[in-house]
This record gives sequence, C-alpha cells and structure tokens, in this order.
Amino acid sequence: MSTELPHLPTKLKEMQSLSLLIAGVGLSIMFLAWIFGVANFYQGYLVGWLLAMGFGAGGILILCIHHLAHGGWGFLLRRIAEASALTLLPIMLLYLPILFSLDRVYPWAIRDANGVSVYANDPVVGAKLHYLNHGFFWLRWIIITAIWSGAAMLFSKFSKLQDETGDMKWRRKMRFIAGPMALIYILTLTVGAVDWVMSLEPAWFSSIFGVMLAAGHMLSMLTFGIVFLTWLSKWEPVKTAFTAKRQHDLGKLLFAFVVFWTYIELSQFIIYWHPNLSEEITWYMNRQVGGFNGLSWFLFMAQFAIPFLVLISRSTKQNRKALFYVAFFLMGMRIIDLYWMIAPSINMPVPEARALYPAETKAMSGSAFHLLDIVGVVSFAALWFGLFLKNFRSRPILPVNDPYFSINAEIKDAEA
Repeated sequence: MSTELPHLPTKLKEMQSLSLLIAGVGLSIMFLAWIFGVANFYQGYLVGWLLAMGFGAGGILILCIHHLAHGGWGFLLRRIAEASALTLLPIMLLYLPILFSLDRVYPWAIRDANGVSVYANDPVVGAKLHYLNHGFFWLRWIIITAIWSGAAMLFSKFSKLQDETGDMKWRRKMRFIAGPMALIYILTLTVGAVDWVMSLEPAWFSSIFGVMLAAGHMLSMLTFGIVFLTWLSKWEPVKTAFTAKRQHDLGKLLFAFVVFWTYIELSQFIIYWHPNLSEEITWYMNRQVGGFNGLSWFLFMAQFAIPFLVLISRSTKQNRKALFYVAFFLMGMRIIDLYWMIAPSINMPVPEARALYPAETKAMSGSAFHLLDIVGVVSFAALWFGLFLKNFRSRPILPVNDPYFSINAEIKDAEA
C-alpha cells in the first residue's frame, strides 16, 4: 500500500478563504479604530491577539511533549500542532500596533516631555523601570518572536524531511530540540506574560503567571485538536487512526490540564490573598467587584467545576460526541479567561487599584465591554484559523514514513 496519505478535503480551501476574508474585514475595522484613537481598541485587540498567539504557542508545547513522550495520541495532533505553530510569525508581527502604542496601553510606558517615565519616582513601579522600558520591551518581543518562529520552522522542516525520506535521524533531531525548547518556551513565555499581560498593572507581580498562560495554551491546543480531529474522523485516514484508545488518551490529557489550570490559578489566589498586601491583592480586587466578580465565579464553574465533573467519567472520554462538546465548550472558555485577565487590569474598577496609577493610559478611559472586544476576538480567531488551514492543507494529514506510526498497521488493527 502506498505511504502517501490524502490531503484534507478540498472544501477546506473554501473555509480557509472565508476565514481570511472575515479576518481582513475585522482587522480593517480594528485598524481604523486604532487610527482614530478609540479607547476600546486596545483591550479588544490585545484579547484577540493573545487568543491567536495562544493557539500558535500551544502548538509548540504540544510538539515538545509529543517528541519527548512518543504517545500515540501525539501522532494524531502532530500535523495540527505543526500547522498551528507556523502561524506564530504573522501573529507575533501583529503585536506591532500595541508596540507602537505602549503609552496608551501600559501605565509604565507613559513618559513626560523629557522622555522620562512619569512613574520614575514611584517606589514600586519606579524600581522596575530598568526592565520595563520601551527599548528593552521591543528587544524582548523580537527575541521571543525569533525563538518561537524558528522552533516552529525547525519542527516543520524536520517532520517534512522524515515524511520524504523515512530516515530516523530527523525524528532524533526533533526529539533533540524538543527538550531544550520545552524549557525555553516556559522561560520565554514567562517573560512574555510579564510584558504583555502583567505589566498592565506594573505594581503587581507574580512568579507563576507564565505557567498560568502555558496551561491556557495547552488547553487551547488540546480543545481545538479534539474538535478538529472529531470533524476529520469522517474521512480516512483519520477515521481509522482516531481509535477509541487514542480518543480516551486525549480525553485524559484534557482532564489533566483542566485540573492543572485550576491548581495554578487557585494556588496563586491563596498565596496572595493570605498576606493581604495592597500591592499584591489589587489584581484580585479588580476581579471581585461588579460584573467581573460574577465573571470570576462563572469562569471557575465553567472552566473547572463542570468540565471536571463531566470528564472524570470514563464514559465521557470514550464517547466521541460528548468529548467533542466538552472540548468545544472549553475552547470558548479560553476567550472568557483571556478577557478576565485583560479587561479588569485595563479598567481597574477598584479605587484602591486605580490610585496606584495616577497617570492613566488611553485604554483606561474605555468601557469594560465594547463591540470592539467581539470584533477583535472574531478577527484574530478567523485569521489564525485561515493561516492554520493554509499550513495544514500543504501536508499529509498524518505523519508518513514514521516507523512508530504506520497507517497500514492502523488499518490492520482496525480490521482485527
């Protein structure tokens, strides 16, 4: 039997075109809002960008785990993860509007007429300005973009060469870079988490915030992977390869990261709430008033309690339709989680928190929720999906010439 596997159904080309069209229209609206100085542009754009970036970075994380663990579930996700990781370069470049508007988003970036930060004499924020400054911020973004994009290209290149030659040296090369890249990913994501999210409230600090984002990235990629594979299972070769055992493995992995995400979130909350120090608890205070308080409880129930109770059942993980709906629901919760991270830090509804930043940014004058929040999320989600499909359609659906994963063996197992 030929080792060549069929590509995606041609109908996905139409989905790709439609997604990119929606993205083009949505991002045009967002850029017009940026040009005309609409305050809510920054919140909507940042949430949408973080969503798309999370899917791409999650692809890197999946690839690192797969090449280190060699689990059968990873072969099903490899092409999805590779295609997703390759979207990182264009997505990271779309952070440029924020980079050109740092003083309108991040309080520490506001400068006086002499080019000095207005928080230079602040006892807390001022002490961090050797790190939080325009030039170093740009440099860190460039380094992270280069590392993540380079890793995505290497994984894709070596995987393609293995498809073409069947030589195991390419598999060994992927495994060789997977270990160091997993560590580098966590370190660079921690740096990025401080820059892109935490520095919205520069007086606040957290040593675990990068891990929180990493857990979210893994959830994003896992949920999308399960949803996409379930849809693809209508056709060969996924129909044969997506066995009940591999589905169960993916369900267990999803359950594990639902619990891990909750553990990290709850641990940070308890650690900060117990000392009750103003510079530590303002981040949570902003999320415990008004609508944000309701959103906090909703997120706890919807991204932990309900999925936990549903996924703890073995029958749910073995029921393809049930697992599909749980994954799809959790994928939607990723948007709510990112909004919960960004909006309260920009709006700062608690007077004690806002008092820490007397020099307010343009973004802080916006509303807690705006139509541009929806436009930003839809635009970036459509852009990421369109770029993902473009990458995914260029390769076979499943790995070829990998001795650890043979579609011929899968067919024999299914017939047996």
